[in-house]
Amino acid sequence: MENFKPATPPMWKRVFGNPLVQLSLLVAVAGGVGISLYQKGQQNLERRVSYLKSTVQINPSSNTSVASLAEAVDSEPTEQASQEPADMASDNDATDGTVSAFKVAPAAGANPTATATPSPSATEKSARAGAKDGSHLVVYYAEVGRGSLNAIMGASRSTGQFMNFNDYVAGILPTVDSNINRPQITILHKEDRALDGARTLQWSYSIKDRRDPSVEIGLTTFFEISEIEGNTLRGNLEIQRTWKDPTPSGTFEVQRKSFPAIFEIGGRTGFFLAGVMPPHSNLENEDELTAIDVFKILRSPRFRAGDSEFVIFIEFVKGN
Repeated sequence: MENFKPATPPMWKRVFGNPLVQLSLLVAVAGGVGISLYQKGQQNLERRVSYLKSTVQINPSSNTSVASLAEAVDSEPTEQASQEPADMASDNDATDGTVSAFKVAPAAGANPTATATPSPSATEKSARAGAKDGSHLVVYYAEVGRGSLNAIMGASRSTGQFMNFNDYVAGILPTVDSNINRPQITILHKEDRALDGARTLQWSYSIKDRRDPSVEIGLTTFFEISEIEGNTLRGNLEIQRTWKDPTPSGTFEVQRKSFPAIFEIGGRTGFFLAGVMPPHSNLENEDELTAIDVFKILRSPRFRAGDSEFVIFIEFVKGN
């Protein structure tokens, strides 16, 4: 018995019996499951946004200007557009991915555009009146320095709801107020819209192209509200840009581009979207465009040099 030596355990037993190896395997499995769930969520979100890109459009075609679309519904009662953008919210329902009638916020220094709005039925008026609870959608258009933008994207990545679409980025912000108040952020314009039971909201900042007055150059912001549940707002956002962009032949042509996103915000959380504004307008009458608050960023040396970015922040303020 004194000379007895137990047999050496097989190598696999010695390896897998080590507590450190067991702990490492547990961490690896948990990490793999977490990564798999995150990637699945990202793929689902990408599919939803891809669907939006193919279906959600503010105007029926890229060749239809804001003015011509308003003229297309001139059989309806018309009214003159207000000079104040805050009064321009549209509460028409989008039924087929397009908006058939809307109000346009006029550009500063430009002539207001007459628009057409359908008369709501008595039922719709009653429903909207009953839905008024003081809830607001607040949209901030801002210039954000690269350092702060990187911090904002990092905060959004931590929520698992950050998307990079190559030409633009969007995502949830865990605390919208603290992110808006970061250094290197200049608020260009604040748009505060009462929801009042409306399913769609739309407004535009634009001027007429000097060479082709039928074309409106600028940005249109479009919201489709899916649901308001407690302090949570769900819906779709689309920024549509009509701009003079370069072509492969080296010329500049008016092109319309859409930037859609899906959001779910509430409480202290918000949403952001960045990358929709080129650093140059390529317009002869750029001075008219930069007279509008939203486009004053085009005068910024930081923005022209690529050291800052045009960012849109969205906040939901729940009423009574």
